[in-house]
Amino acid sequence: MSQRTARQWIINGVLIVVTLSFLGVSIAPLIGSLFAPTTPSVATNPNQSNSEQDRIKIQIEGFEAVLKSDPKNQTALIGLVNLRNQLGKVRETVEPLQTLADTFPDTPDYRMTLARAYVELKEPQNASAEYRKILTTKPGYLPALQNIVSIELTDKRPEAAIGILQDTIKTAETANKVQANSVDTNSVRWILGEVFRQQNRLDDSIATYDQMIKENAKDFRPYVGKAQLRQIQEKEDEAKKLFDRGLELAPAEFKDEVKRLAAISPQKQPFTAPTTPAPKP
Repeated sequence: MSQRTARQWIINGVLIVVTLSFLGVSIAPLIGSLFAPTTPSVATNPNQSNSEQDRIKIQIEGFEAVLKSDPKNQTALIGLVNLRNQLGKVRETVEPLQTLADTFPDTPDYRMTLARAYVELKEPQNASAEYRKILTTKPGYLPALQNIVSIELTDKRPEAAIGILQDTIKTAETANKVQANSVDTNSVRWILGEVFRQQNRLDDSIATYDQMIKENAKDFRPYVGKAQLRQIQEKEDEAKKLFDRGLELAPAEFKDEVKRLAAISPQKQPFTAPTTPAPKP
């Protein structure tokens, strides 16, 4: 393996996680504590007692009784999702999640969780449809953008992923007039630059970072992203200057990560060729 190929694999391997962490949003696969079960899943815990299963089933019956008289009761719907999830019945969480998403459209977490359920059920098209519904009313909602881009990349549709991001950028000005700051164009460009890099379109990626710098010269992210691409191209002097500028601008919580990325070098670190492609965001 050539030194340049090794260099690119090492840098690619860390860019993905950094891309998401630099967005400042959660990359957890589920929404978090909103639907987190309070006990280990019965379906994955062979030591779960029959009495515990019976207790959960009784609770489910109670919530179902409430929903018969009040089909849109928020507490009962969330409780039903939680308990069915504990039993490992993901398919049965879809209906109450759909009701929550439709009844409370201003709470995107419900539809995000519904989309993730479809992902677990291996129904990416349904998941993608739910993410698109979120983006219809919240075009700059980064978690939905990240996930729909991930689905398109997993389906080997990079042009579709790029198109979604470019369309979001094109319509950002109008969206921000309707609702101020609803689309953070530089964060969308940051994801776009990463997609270009994954497709080995380095010039497009660099041009995207340059546009970020033009829009906000104090955003540290494009300097770091461009620096790593200059490393791949073996332009070490320029890479160092870009890293130094990125480090200068980076908030305190990101400085250590920028330093770590700047230190990555095939000459200094042992390299083992990966047996699988680098993970996608």
